[in-house]
Amino acid sequence: MDLDPVHTLSLNSIHDSAITNINLYTDRAQVTRSYKVKVAAGQTNLTISSLPNVVDHESLRVEGRGPAIIQGVTISKTPKQQADKTSPLLQELNDNKFRLQGTLERCKKALHAIESYMGKISMEHLDISKLGDAMDVYDTTEEKWDNKILEVSKEISAINTQIEKETKRLQENVPNNKLRTQVAMGLFATETAELQVNLIYAVNHASWEASYDIRVDMQTSDAPVKVVYKAAISQQTGEVWDNAPITLETTQPTFGLDLPELGDWNITHTKPPQAEHWRRSVGGKAPRKAMADPEDLDYFEANTTFVTSTGHINATFRVPGLSTIPSNEKGHLVTVADLELPAKMSWVCVPKGDTRVHLEANITNISEYTFLAGESNIYVDQSFIARTEVPSVRPREVFRFQLGIDPSIRLTYHPQTKLVSETGFYSKSFKYTYSQRITVHNTKAIDIEGLRITDHIPLSQDANLVVSLVNPALTIPAAGPSTVGFSGRMLAPPEPVQVMDGVIAQWNGADQPGYDISALALNGQFDWVCKVPAQQKINLVLQWEVTTSQRTEIYGL
Repeated sequence: MDLDPVHTLSLNSIHDSAITNINLYTDRAQVTRSYKVKVAAGQTNLTISSLPNVVDHESLRVEGRGPAIIQGVTISKTPKQQADKTSPLLQELNDNKFRLQGTLERCKKALHAIESYMGKISMEHLDISKLGDAMDVYDTTEEKWDNKILEVSKEISAINTQIEKETKRLQENVPNNKLRTQVAMGLFATETAELQVNLIYAVNHASWEASYDIRVDMQTSDAPVKVVYKAAISQQTGEVWDNAPITLETTQPTFGLDLPELGDWNITHTKPPQAEHWRRSVGGKAPRKAMADPEDLDYFEANTTFVTSTGHINATFRVPGLSTIPSNEKGHLVTVADLELPAKMSWVCVPKGDTRVHLEANITNISEYTFLAGESNIYVDQSFIARTEVPSVRPREVFRFQLGIDPSIRLTYHPQTKLVSETGFYSKSFKYTYSQRITVHNTKAIDIEGLRITDHIPLSQDANLVVSLVNPALTIPAAGPSTVGFSGRMLAPPEPVQVMDGVIAQWNGADQPGYDISALALNGQFDWVCKVPAQQKINLVLQWEVTTSQRTEIYGL
């Protein structure tokens, strides 16, 4: 019985395939390449070459469409190829150059001999009537050799140009040594057909990072914050991602994740051999990696990464259109989304440490996009203000964002005043009253709301020292129906104190969700929350008292 012939086909990934999908993670990528293969009925051995060296071999999957069965897929790496050092043309050019260099050297020696001969002629023995003829001969002979030298030098220069061109051609003929991975498989077709074969593989040396432009318009109080969400894509896999659809992933693929197991924890008076308190579960799968070649300087083993669950959020971003990303060190910026997000502006200042006012925005991510941590450029009223970091933010999450210094709000922290008084006859009591005045000037053309000014009073570390806050007249949290304290009593947050029209005072943290009410006032910090009209000033006064029965020095004041 005659056996059907076995057919052989070879495809080059650079010329014979197209990238149909790239799932790009923060530290690697999954690439899908599609090939069209025309096969005859029967067995065909297919070899696909020019795949990246950094392919994770165990991640390779092969899929096919058509009347055929895929058999015996193997992956390997071909040896490095070196550029040919020479060629018949290059050898001929070097030989010609060598001969011309010899000719040039002889011409120079001949010219030097003529000049030496003319230098040895004695004027005493030369007939004056023949001097003109001698000079004519010298001039003609020297001009002849000068022209010869010039002609030969031009020929050498032209040959050098040809040598460089041929050397460059030899270098370019060498296949890309970063693309030495090849895949071999068997295809058994029931009929002659055109098949579609898809290779899906993971590579390292590919990543993307989030970056942002955040623009704030302070001229309108209700204007949303504009956030331009961008991705800087870079890859050094050796292959060019040409006109490829790219999907950005915020999760990280897992190549082996084992749950730790607790071992026995024994105690004894006798020192035992050192033992581990925990160990990894036996039989866990080792992290998969590309097959390293010790001579392959382009190979890089990425650190093992673990899954970050996406939960019920959209953690996949499709880059609009098709992108071409060459293999180099440069980052290529693409826009993920252009968003308008609601934000509540506030101003914060701690004038005892720094009288400059910081602008903050509480931004609500109402989009379906997950924000990855990354750098952001901040623009306020179309002017670049600062560069800062955006934290990781999920959809519907509120995050606080620092927008830099707002110089249009000016604070003056006036010098502190002190008043000492004494009461009692037999049991004396000494009272120290301190006053601190703060002036706020809003130079903007619009009113501002939510200016938070934080200050504090001293904390007594001695039972004989009693510190009392006089102004603003804040009270300590009292028992009530709101929050359970450590003692089991119900604690209610104290109501803010109205200081003046548009200004309230409260203990620092009282308006923060989830704040421990029992911890209010323990650090002595409080806030003024102010509304300041446009082009107006307000004055705030902090006053506290320190009472003691001893007339000794009080340290810390």
